[in-house]
Amino acid sequence: MTDHKVRQAIRCWKCKKVFTLLIDTAGEPELSLTCPFCGAKIHINLAQYPTTITTVLRKAGNSASQDITVFMLPDIIESEPPSTL
Repeated sequence: MTDHKVRQAIRCWKCKKVFTLLIDTAGEPELSLTCPFCGAKIHINLAQYPTTITTVLRKAGNSASQDITVFMLPDIIESEPPSTL
């Protein structure tokens, strides 16, 4: 299995402090977290960032391949307050 986890800097929408988090850039585009500094609930939508598609070939002679979509993230992701639905 291909691993697409990266340590990403995130800025809290409330206290504006930056923290890092290990996120899967090929995983769910919506993340709900808690700021480790002020405890605020934060929301991150990775779908707003461009993506790239990587084709993974398993072995020579096998036509089975897998396309993996990976988000191209900025240096620091700006978080948002969670929606009140």
